[in-house]
Amino acid sequence: MGIREMQDLGPMPMNQVPHSSKYIKIPLIVLGGITLAIAIGGGILAMHWPFAQAKITQSLQETFPATVAFQKFHSTYFPHPGCVAEGVVFTRLGSIPATPPIVTVQLLTIEAHYIDLLFRRGYLAHIILNGFRVQVPLAGTPLEDTYWHEIPSATRVGEIVADGAVIEIARESLRPPLRFDIHTLKMSSVSRDKPLSYAISLHNPLPPGEIRAHGQFGPWNSDDPGETPVAGEYTFQNADLGVFRGIAGILSARDEFQGILQHIETHGSINIPAFMVTRSEHAVHVTADYHAFVNGTNGDVHLERVNAAYLKTSVQAKGEIAGHAGQHGKTASLDLTVRDGRIQDVLRLFVREPKPPLNGVTNFRAHVVIPPDLRPFLHKVRFTADFGIAGGQFAKPSTQAKVNTLSERARGIKPDDDLADEDQDTVISDLAGHVELRDATATFSNFSFAVPGAFAQAHGTYNLESTVVDLHGTLKTDAELSKMNSGFKSVLLKPFNIFFQRKHVGAELPVHLIGTYHAPEFGLDLPIKKSADKATAAAN
Repeated sequence: MGIREMQDLGPMPMNQVPHSSKYIKIPLIVLGGITLAIAIGGGILAMHWPFAQAKITQSLQETFPATVAFQKFHSTYFPHPGCVAEGVVFTRLGSIPATPPIVTVQLLTIEAHYIDLLFRRGYLAHIILNGFRVQVPLAGTPLEDTYWHEIPSATRVGEIVADGAVIEIARESLRPPLRFDIHTLKMSSVSRDKPLSYAISLHNPLPPGEIRAHGQFGPWNSDDPGETPVAGEYTFQNADLGVFRGIAGILSARDEFQGILQHIETHGSINIPAFMVTRSEHAVHVTADYHAFVNGTNGDVHLERVNAAYLKTSVQAKGEIAGHAGQHGKTASLDLTVRDGRIQDVLRLFVREPKPPLNGVTNFRAHVVIPPDLRPFLHKVRFTADFGIAGGQFAKPSTQAKVNTLSERARGIKPDDDLADEDQDTVISDLAGHVELRDATATFSNFSFAVPGAFAQAHGTYNLESTVVDLHGTLKTDAELSKMNSGFKSVLLKPFNIFFQRKHVGAELPVHLIGTYHAPEFGLDLPIKKSADKATAAAN
């Protein structure tokens, strides 16, 4: 139909006018409204753009006591609002010239969402730190007088990622800094007034090993940082104890903790499949569980309870690992208790011989101090103990044979008596005393040694490195001196009974145990013999 034909039809009724123009106007109105809203929002954002370099700098310097500088900086608008900064340097306020910056970041990326800028002001979706490095100076590093007033930040961050970060803690004596290589680090829901969640994996430098941890931290208490809450759990794997002179082994541990930063309660377990004191070269499997409290502000540890076990002996311990005024590093101070343990298990940690020198059941209480100096373990450890060994037997048959002979003679049994062969393998020795270990030398006092028919008391020293023994004391026997020998020697010794006779019966003799572990010498400790030994030594 042409135009003329349409004109001939005459005007259309009003109720038949097309509605297409109405449908076109509605979207245009909506579009216009959106455009106006964007324009208004854009104008507001332009006036209050939070990612300008000056505003980022101001915010960081109000939050941290440091000056902040950027090598490069630019804002980003699409697809997300934010900014990117390169070569970020935090310099601690009051630092003297030539002091390294406390924090550097190769690349800092901040991302937000436009809707958050309009309706959740102060909220950032992501902060990504590439090449994040912290350099902690020595404690006590001088600072110039300066003034800084913290302005509480209202910024909230959905997620902070700092994979590949490094933390270095300076040490004295020109030693290289402790370097913590952080493989992965993620912190979520970061704000001033709520706890954040964290997950971290890192390489621990001392002892070297791998740590994985996750938990909650905060909110940060700026008035008293030690009151900041903390909780979580961690694992420590492949920790090489060989970096500590004198010991070796690969440690693994698991732990759960909670509390406040200056008083963190921990429960955990330790496993060392092949622990050894390196001098002895005897590896033992050590396991332990513990309950402790840690001061996260200075690293001090209070051991409430430790239950350790190796071979067939259990050890209970308590004490602390803490720093002290005027001392660098931590000193371990422990109280140890063994009930119904095996003395061969205890000795196995310290002696080189294939078998410990003595077997038996032991009970002891000991106090151990391990200072943080660099000397070998046996030289720096200080050990004080009261001990008892019941049912003991010497591992070397020749040594036990001498003890058996001593027992026979102390009872007046002659070698050709029928009783001489009885219970040769069952003669036992009971030992007790007090010992103090310093510089690898054990000093004994109130040391007693009992076998059937004889009781000895002595004092002296034993060197754990050279195995030199030097003990002197008295031996009380059931038999008189002359009856401890046979034949013509017995007749000759009979007049001397009066000099060595005990008050009621038997003899009391001055004796010594000298020589080395491999070649011990037991004998009378007489002034004549001492003078003869000195004369012989002088002649040589």
